Amino acid sequence: MTSDTPASSLPTRDPAEINKLVTEQDDNSFYHHPLWSERWSHPEFIGHYSNNWLKAPWIKQTKRRTTRFLYPSVDSKFPWGYIIYRTIYTAESDELWPIAMDKLAKVINYSIDSDLLAEIQYKEPEDPEPDADAERLVKETHKDVIFSDKQFWDGASTEQVRQHFSEYLRASKGRGTGRFEGCLLIDERSLKSIVASPDPQPWVKGRRTKKPSQPWGFIGMIDGRHPENRYELCPSVPDGLIPVYDSGTGKAQDEEGNVFPTAADRTTRIF
Repeated sequence: MTSDTPASSLPTRDPAEINKLVTEQDDNSFYHHPLWSERWSHPEFIGHYSNNWLKAPWIKQTKRRTTRFLYPSVDSKFPWGYIIYRTIYTAESDELWPIAMDKLAKVINYSIDSDLLAEIQYKEPEDPEPDADAERLVKETHKDVIFSDKQFWDGASTEQVRQHFSEYLRASKGRGTGRFEGCLLIDERSLKSIVASPDPQPWVKGRRTKKPSQPWGFIGMIDGRHPENRYELCPSVPDGLIPVYDSGTGKAQDEEGNVFPTAADRTTRIF
């Protein structure tokens, strides 16, 4: 999960002023954020590109999530990605930041490839190799918006980030893709947890070769529409622990990434 422009070279611009420039976005053009110096482009996203996909072998592999993500498509979905706020700026974090971004990219690409890897492992020797173009396209259309300006975001609180992200949602016409469901906040705790987390384990016949090992990495996710949505995804955890939503009942972690039981789960669950 990387930016085309190094964070250190990004121009210093008032975040509120940036938000005022997003109203040009609509459902009939590729996504663009004012923080980007150039509009996104891709040689396979020209003209009636989705019509060409109907002739591609991968379009028939409807069980794969990548195929369902690509088609049917809307232009404003691409490039897809996340809005990320960096709120820690120290000498140590400057060293850890690129390591964390590389680790996140590995995790994301591994998740994108997971259905393909399982299909490869299950295929019979006489079967042809599955077409990997869908996975390639999903990875190549990933581009994040990264707010990494010490002047504005050093030590920013959750509510400060939420307010800025909420203003962005109100100004933007974008909807229906992950970028608009929530933003990511990386503070000192989550930065260190990402760096300390293990690399993804390879898949064999649809299963990991071994159970994922601790420590678990975590990252903050903020709903720009809260509290209007009036629901909480993270579990209740004892004081001193970090509530982590994992699409299940959630889990409790300490700052080192060790997992502890939650009120909804009497035993430590490994996902």
